[in-house]
Amino acid sequence: MSRKSRKALAAGLASTAVLAGAGLLGIGQPWANAAANISFDTGTGLAFTINGDNGNMTSLKHNGTEMTAPGFAAGQFESGFSSATVTSKTFNNGSSILVSVASASTGVTQYYFARKNDNTVYLATNVSKALNPGEARFIARLKPSLLTTSPAAAKTGGFTTTVEGSDVFANSAGRTASKFYSSQRLITQQPFGASGTGHGAFILPAYTDMTSGGPFFRDIEVNDTGAAVNITHYMFSGHQQTEALRLGLHGPYALSLTDGSAPTARSMDFLAQFIPGMLSNAQRGGVSGTASGTWNGLKATVALAGPNGQYWGQVKSGQFVIGHVKPGTYTATLYTGELAVGATRSITVTAGSTGTLAMTGSVPAAGTLFQLGTFDGTPAGFLNADRIETMHPSDSRMSAWKAAGYSVADGAAKFPMAAFKSVNSPAALNFALSSVPANGVKLRIATTSTFAGGRPAVAIGGYTSPASASPTPVNLNSRNVTRGTWRGINTTYTYSIPASALKTGTNTLSISVVSGSSGETFLSPNFIFDALALDPA
Repeated sequence: MSRKSRKALAAGLASTAVLAGAGLLGIGQPWANAAANISFDTGTGLAFTINGDNGNMTSLKHNGTEMTAPGFAAGQFESGFSSATVTSKTFNNGSSILVSVASASTGVTQYYFARKNDNTVYLATNVSKALNPGEARFIARLKPSLLTTSPAAAKTGGFTTTVEGSDVFANSAGRTASKFYSSQRLITQQPFGASGTGHGAFILPAYTDMTSGGPFFRDIEVNDTGAAVNITHYMFSGHQQTEALRLGLHGPYALSLTDGSAPTARSMDFLAQFIPGMLSNAQRGGVSGTASGTWNGLKATVALAGPNGQYWGQVKSGQFVIGHVKPGTYTATLYTGELAVGATRSITVTAGSTGTLAMTGSVPAAGTLFQLGTFDGTPAGFLNADRIETMHPSDSRMSAWKAAGYSVADGAAKFPMAAFKSVNSPAALNFALSSVPANGVKLRIATTSTFAGGRPAVAIGGYTSPASASPTPVNLNSRNVTRGTWRGINTTYTYSIPASALKTGTNTLSISVVSGSSGETFLSPNFIFDALALDPA
């Protein structure tokens, strides 16, 4: 080979190494600064490019077809970094690559890992300080023309009437759609995304131990805006959030491309050898134990929460096992349905060992004079509760929120799941007494969530509940029921009603929303019912 040819070949190899972020040194090539964009091809259908200046995934191809929506990034943390330090490292003679995107201004490092013969981009996000705005999410923005099948309730493209804010819309038939109406509870979350003929893109949520909100929290997943199909993995948001942001490494999670079918969940433990700060399974511990109590047929769950993460396991035959737990101290809570019951316990988890717990707790006693709903931490069984996760309360498919009166005899299915100060407050609830208890009655109203300080107050006969019986709830500073969620802080309000306010036969209880705030229609102060129960005092 001539000197000129050898020089040209060397230059070509050097250029390839920089562009691919992959060297020729074999296993564990040292980190290399990205002088240009970084590209990688799995060789079986997935190829992507990371911008060397800001770390955005600017191209994502499946079988040679560009998946990225025009004018958007195929993947980025939040809306992307204006600039970042982008480095790469290859393994096993270039058959795997890890790209690191570090933003000094935000304190966030986004990782991308890929390997040959695997049409998946594995992801992890390290958050080292509080975020502004207070959200942490990875978003893939892909072509709607390729991914035509996604959750219908979250397809906002073509919905031109704004119902609420800039995120809930309606069409001419009064049907609503919003990015919020695509979500799963974390405890049951499966891979999610969108598909079309020959193409599919799905997030594999994998490890959500650093997210916030507990096992029943849910957030935005898939939203077809018409311009892009946004597939979002939320690590933290202020959407009716009950916990603070957890600092540290979130994930791993992944973006998988398929021929259209949804991928199955998979272990990502192998990434501990590649992603800085990720603990292997051997570096984690576990918790097992027993749970007992009266649950009235509800599923029981034991959940752990602490600065180092959140974990859970369902109770089966009185026993539970929670694995893959980072070392640290946690508060353990027993849930029946979505309602915390019994006392919490503290436990410290150490690497390589399994701690033990004995949890106990029972659902609240049923009302003996009447009960509407089930004490389970959800509005299940109440009017419109079966629709609220995928529709705005104003949706034309919703049953009317207000009626002249309601009767306990008609059951919870006829009584609205939520009370809104400007929509259906007060509500008149009729119930019958065969005799008046000598000491009067005790009324319990259990709620799952509130908005703008909304909480219940009651009146019956000559009795009006005192302000002390309706203390101001914790303000989560977020919309709730209009975003398709009832999760919040479960609270039970108790009212002692004297015998003098009651009568034998039909009684009418007035239930109102009280709050120091105001608002229009469904954004007025409100609360969501879990259950109502009446007993002799």
